Amino acid sequence: MKFVKNSDSTFIIRLVRGEEILDSIERFCQNQNIKNAVFWGIGSIEDVILAHYRVDGKKFSEKKCEGIFEITSLIGNVSLFEQKPLVHPHISISNEQMEVFGGHLMTGKVSATVELVLQNLGSSYAKKMDEEIGLKLWDLPQSLI
Repeated sequence: MKFVKNSDSTFIIRLVRGEEILDSIERFCQNQNIKNAVFWGIGSIEDVILAHYRVDGKKFSEKKCEGIFEITSLIGNVSLFEQKPLVHPHISISNEQMEVFGGHLMTGKVSATVELVLQNLGSSYAKKMDEEIGLKLWDLPQSLI
């Protein structure tokens, strides 16, 4: 991984071939003491597992994607969970036939490169398990409901 701090809150990051994308973002946030962030990026990926969540069954269905794919969009956020950064990424990828697949990114390795912009939000909100939904959700202090 290579990076530069572009402003007080923004980082430009380049992940290198073979890096596991989620682990790299989590490790970066831990090293930079970033508790809440948003990120977006492009690049190429392999060894991909995507997921789709069903609220009615409270479980993910997974799809393993074989081969090398272009990342047409990678977007996500970072929050604390059990005092450590937790990455919540969604991704769209395309194959050589220009077919597009997307969902929650469970795992994936950098093929050629991944270029990210990460913005530190400067806050420290955490996620907690919501038993009704079955997911780790932001634990925010205010509600309009």
